[in-house]
Amino acid sequence: MGNHYIRELMARGERARKQIFSPLLSEFGLTPGQGQARILYYLLLKNHVTQKELADNCHFEVTTMSRNLDKLEKLGLIIRQNNPDCRRSFLICLTDKGIAEAKEIKKVFEQFEQIVSDGITEEEIEVFLKVMTRMCDNMESYNQKEK
Repeated sequence: MGNHYIRELMARGERARKQIFSPLLSEFGLTPGQGQARILYYLLLKNHVTQKELADNCHFEVTTMSRNLDKLEKLGLIIRQNNPDCRRSFLICLTDKGIAEAKEIKKVFEQFEQIVSDGITEEEIEVFLKVMTRMCDNMESYNQKEK
């Protein structure tokens, strides 16, 4: 197996991931592949965060984050509140409806993790996580050099 196989497996995995998530996320009125579910999940873990913190933790450009937040706000899932620490920024918060949907999304994420880890040992998962983290670090480091 050559290194080209890494690229092929990553593409294959991404296609399969989308095929699993698309129908599940469509039920929530979210656009699959846009990261809106990831935003809601992060806010479930840590609510009342700045847009920059949210963008950094969800790995989005600020402009992409703005478009996603606009959609989530129109769906009644989040609100923007004035940030008492900085008059130029807002805190992003889940609404009651957003909390309920984020909890459902958490279940979808957990179901996905069960599907992909079926028949794989904890040790194999640990190795995979280390290798995949390193690969992501390598790609992000390369992208930073190119800017």
